Formats: sequence, C-alpha cells, structure tokens
Amino acid sequence: MNIINSTTFPCINDPDFAQYAQRYIEIEQKTLHAIAQYGLPFESSSENSDNALALKHQLRARGARFSNNDKSIHINWISDACVACRTGEGSYTAFISLKCHRQCYFCFNPNQQDYDYYQHHLREAATEIEQIAASGEPLQFAALTGGEPLLHKAEATGFFKRLQHHFPDIHARLYTAGDPLDEKTAQQLQQAGLKEIRFSIKIDDPAEKQARILRRIRLAKKYIPTVMVEMPVIPGSGEQMKALLCELDALGVDGINLLEFCFPLANAAAFRERGFTLKYPPYQVYYNYWYAGGLAIAGSETLALELMLFALENALKLGVHYCSLENKHTGQVFQQNHLSPVDKTYYFSPRDAFFKCAKVFGSAITAVEALLAQHHIPVRHSQQHHYIQFHPSAISLLGALPVEVCLSLNVIEHLSETERDVKEVQLQHVTPSTFSLADI
Repeated sequence: MNIINSTTFPCINDPDFAQYAQRYIEIEQKTLHAIAQYGLPFESSSENSDNALALKHQLRARGARFSNNDKSIHINWISDACVACRTGEGSYTAFISLKCHRQCYFCFNPNQQDYDYYQHHLREAATEIEQIAASGEPLQFAALTGGEPLLHKAEATGFFKRLQHHFPDIHARLYTAGDPLDEKTAQQLQQAGLKEIRFSIKIDDPAEKQARILRRIRLAKKYIPTVMVEMPVIPGSGEQMKALLCELDALGVDGINLLEFCFPLANAAAFRERGFTLKYPPYQVYYNYWYAGGLAIAGSETLALELMLFALENALKLGVHYCSLENKHTGQVFQQNHLSPVDKTYYFSPRDAFFKCAKVFGSAITAVEALLAQHHIPVRHSQQHHYIQFHPSAISLLGALPVEVCLSLNVIEHLSETERDVKEVQLQHVTPSTFSLADI
C-alpha cells in the first residue's frame, strides 16, 4: 500500500481515480504552504527517517515493545496511563491555570484555548470532578497538568482529594516541573491519593538546576507510588540525555517518557538559531488534530530511539517509553470513531482507529461489482465521483482483475448531538494480490 501524495500520484492510471485523488494533492500542498509561513523549514533529506527505521529494527530484535501501530515504543515498563492515552477511554485531564514560572522557548501552552485568561484566572477543576461523578461517567485515569499545578498547591491537593472521594480506585497523576515541590506538599499529595508524579527536566538547564530537580525526584519517591520523568528529546542533547538516564536509573525512578520534540508554531527564530528543522512529512494523515503540541522536529525521533538502544545496551532497569507526536493523535481518532454507527462498507481499524473502505473507479466498476455480487458483498455507488465503495475484506477477491483499488481512511466528525459527517482524510493505493486485512 502506498499513501497517495504528490510523489506517488503519477502512479495512478485510472483517470477517474486520478481526478478524485487530486484533492488530496491540493490538501497536501496547501498544508505545506501554510506551515512554511511559520518560518521554520522542513528537513532536506530522508537521513533521519532512514536512521529511525534502522534503529526500530534493532530495537525490535532486542525485545522492545511496539504498540499503537508502532507510534509508541517501550522497554522494561510503561505507565498504565500511557496505555490508556492511546484511546482516551476512561481518562480525563484538567488544569488549574496555565501560568508557569518557567519560560521554555518550546512551550506550546500559548496554543491552548483561553490561554491569556487562564494566566490570571483559576479553572474550577475540582468542580469538574463533581460534574463527572454526577454524570455517572466511568473514570479510571485522571491527570492534573498546567501551566505549573504546584503554583497552586492548595487547589492541586484539593483536586486530588475530590478525585479520591468520588473515584477511590482511580489512577491519579500530576505533571510538574518540580521546583515548587516540598516535603509538606508531597505528604499532602500522598494523603490525597496521588498515584503517579511526572517531572519535566530541561536538558539545557545548568547543572545546579537539574540537581535541584533530581532532589525533588528523590523526595517524591518517599511518598508517591510511581515517580517518572517526562521530557522532550532535543536533537544534539544525546550525551546529556545518556548521563541523565543513568542518574535516573540509579535513583530508582520508575520510568521516563521520551517525547518527540515539537515546534509550537511560534518562536521560530529560537528554533532556527539552534539549527532545527521540521520533520517531513509533518503528518502521517493530514487532519485537524486537537493536540496543541505543534509539529515534530527532525532528528528527535532518531535520538529517542538511540537512547532506548543505549538503555538496553547498558541494562538500565527504568522503563523507557518513546511517545511520538503521532501517538498523541490516536486518542482523538479513536474517540471520534469508536462506537459511531456506519454502514457495512466500512471497517474499523484496530491498528489506527480510522474507518476504512475500498473504492474502485471508472471502467473497472462493472467487473468488480459483478464479482462482489457473487459473494453477496454490498456496495455503495457515487454517481458524482464515479466509484463504488465496499468493505476492505473484499479487496483480496480482486487479485485476478486488472483494476486499481483505493483504500479510503475516514473520521467521523460530530457536528452536533444529532448530526455527524464521515470525513475522508487519506487515500492509499492498494495491490489486491498482496492485500491482507490484518495489515490495515
């Protein structure tokens, strides 16, 4: 299967198929043009993606666990909350404010809705817990993030107390830069039922600042059941990151989430002066994603995979999880598509949660429809675009026919409580003789 883009488009022979696919070339070109306006160029070669592919082969051979269609990779251990994040089921994330005492050039919080308002006002996060409990909605995982939640210690502790009251068995976690944590607060968080704390370490901080955060991590281990680090992997920081992994392992930290480093669609000059470029292509599937993190930086994934290999080669015991930008998007697709009613021509993919269907165009329709009728496979007709649509499981029946087959990826968009739309977001060129439903 080949994704239809500006490179693969010339391989389409059927004129009706080509005319239909042209819209996706235009979407690609418009998106790339819009991204160019932010002022940070794309990487100029495939070196990073080639290296990442080779590293993935090595990691797989050494027993690393690949999940979520290879968008999430881990060794040794992974937080249950990270597993739940892939679908977003039974999960809730809140913030008290978006105010933070740090000034990271790569921060994407300004992309959050109502960012300016929540610099100076507090959100009623604990009240939201009351509303969820009253609704009867099941909740297994909950997180408090920011901004910096511990700038509001009483409210943060109150949030977890309210969680514990309504959901006694919930997996509750806190994200923090660590600076404001003290022993009294750690004790209060323990009593409030906090199960997991995730520290963010700035790899370009001076050594004394990093040492201060490591002391906070050591403190947290006395009170919080699971202590982690979660931080972006910045290209060029390989040696510092390896040293940090060894320090965290010696501290007995449960794990580290290595996040793909992202450009937050602002502050491009800071990225350019550090020599960073954008990963290409920017998305596996072009779509309007909710996640506010921005666009992946070239080379971050390669370094993250190198660090995982380093951890394996040095027999480090802590869990190491690579969380790609694409891994952040899958929960949205799952939430939009899961349990949404569609007709029998669609297939819900367990690999990436897209609804998928097959399409055949133009002069091939007659022969394909006749063959599908023999097997009692339903089809849908599009007079406007001159195609028939059918369930992907039937693609393998077409191996003896000289036809071009298209695999269509779709997302359900909920326009209102009663209105929804099936939005096609990608086309792939399929070879029937080698097609397997298990591959999609």
